[in-house]
Amino acid sequence: MKILDIEPIPVWYEPTDAYRRLFGSSKKAGTMVHARESWFAGVRLKENVFVKITTDEGIVGWGEACAHPVTSETQAGIVSTIKLFAQTIRGRDPFQIGAIHAALDHLFLHGNAGARSAIDIALYDIMGKATGQPVSNLLGGAFRSSFGRLATMPRDEPAAMAESAVALIEQGYTCFEPKMTGHLESLDADADRLEAILDWVPKTALVIADPNQTWGTAKDTIALLHRRFSGVANLAVEQPVMYHDREGLAAITRAVPHMVVADEAIQTISDALMIAAHRTADMISLKLGKCGGFYKAVQMMRIAEAAGLPVRVDWTQGSRLLDTATGHLHAVIRLAACDPGMDYHLRIADEPVAAGGAVVENGRVAMPTGPGLGLEIDEGLIRRLSERK
Repeated sequence: MKILDIEPIPVWYEPTDAYRRLFGSSKKAGTMVHARESWFAGVRLKENVFVKITTDEGIVGWGEACAHPVTSETQAGIVSTIKLFAQTIRGRDPFQIGAIHAALDHLFLHGNAGARSAIDIALYDIMGKATGQPVSNLLGGAFRSSFGRLATMPRDEPAAMAESAVALIEQGYTCFEPKMTGHLESLDADADRLEAILDWVPKTALVIADPNQTWGTAKDTIALLHRRFSGVANLAVEQPVMYHDREGLAAITRAVPHMVVADEAIQTISDALMIAAHRTADMISLKLGKCGGFYKAVQMMRIAEAAGLPVRVDWTQGSRLLDTATGHLHAVIRLAACDPGMDYHLRIADEPVAAGGAVVENGRVAMPTGPGLGLEIDEGLIRRLSERK
């Protein structure tokens, strides 16, 4: 089997009210609800890119990438990069996934993780369809086929966030990631919101504060956690300091009893190796778009697990296709830190998945068992979304 064609298809999604609440598109003047809202807020249409890969045997694989500040990619850049990558991988056997990634690594040593991920996901979709196996089987086999969900929570007043957490529990969510803005307002304002949530969720539900690198120095973070959350066992903090401040992240990990999560700090396999070897964090957070797809994400996962570090999988912002791909990755974790973030598709009004994919049944995610990603794409809708702008 050979790769015959690689086509990037830019799409423009219509955001829902849930999107606007999370990213600040409808916030009150003078307030901030997300550390990166200057990238997200006020958008009329959400920009993503599908990739369609066709083989000489007629098997088609689909992937998706999102324009996102974590990977520093725009929609136009992703389209151009996929076209460039296509020149390198056209004619190759899709099952030679390691050699394909190596070829792309030699073309660009760093970056372009979203574009790489879209191609990688489409290739795994092809391999699964060719063998009649779900992607999770190709990644080593699933430890679980159903699970709960992590809720990413928009920043709001403390009482409103507590009320939202209670409603999410009733919907079957098991863990929570409230967005923080740190020194953009104040650490104590973030703490007020966290306390309100922690007062209402079960003590078994993990709450992961996500400042997106805005809690300042390691000393700032350590002081806040000791002063406001001493003895709170179900609180974790994700990437409170800048991604390059590994020493600061390690200092926090050593100083507080709470779980410290590396997110922006872990984007490559070498990052995973260094974090695991030096115990820079207590947990790692993987996203398909940040890691460059399944192939490298699983390697990062196994490095962390070998060091005894649990792994959490967060969403890559896109359609049900990307949320389903996220579910396949979560299914193969041995040391799962919590349930995954995989409900981003609820933040867009369009549904390019015509059938199949991950679905919620009785509050829990049920993964498809069909070949590849286990879903069917509505290509006609994707073509219309490509003409929407």
